[in-house]
Amino acid sequence: MVVRDGATLYTIEGVAAALLMIVTATIVFQAISIYTPGDTHIDDMLLEQLGADALAVMDLPQGQGELTLLEEVVQDWSPDAFDAAFSPLLRERSFAAEDPIQYSAEISYRAGDEVASVTFSDPPGYVATGRDPAVRVTRWVQIHPGHSVPIPHTGRSQVVLLEVILWRG
Repeated sequence: MVVRDGATLYTIEGVAAALLMIVTATIVFQAISIYTPGDTHIDDMLLEQLGADALAVMDLPQGQGELTLLEEVVQDWSPDAFDAAFSPLLRERSFAAEDPIQYSAEISYRAGDEVASVTFSDPPGYVATGRDPAVRVTRWVQIHPGHSVPIPHTGRSQVVLLEVILWRG
């Protein structure tokens, strides 16, 4: 039996086709991802990071010795100014425009030996169903004497906790 060059080419072609099929199958199987309920915490972590980043941007110093935007809106008790600054920061950094992010903000403060809180911002369209998974982001804010915050005045600077609850609506 004599093996000619044509048989050798068929063998090389068969090996190349087999390698090509193996590489293709490997790429396809690596591209498949199965989304399980256990992976939902990733969405929560991304939402939490989004809220924390928005508050951090608002808490950047505006100039030497000036208040931050966050200190200004809390000290002047301006929920509308907070919404006007916070909402766009969420929208421009969110990749899910069809799934808007809703939020509610509250300020906690110390009143004697107790810790009390007051609602700061419930933007229009606020709907709390109680079923949506929510995340909490917080930021400490210093307020100075003469502030407009509806909490007892101590006559000196004090620190309050701004707590924002975020959820996808």
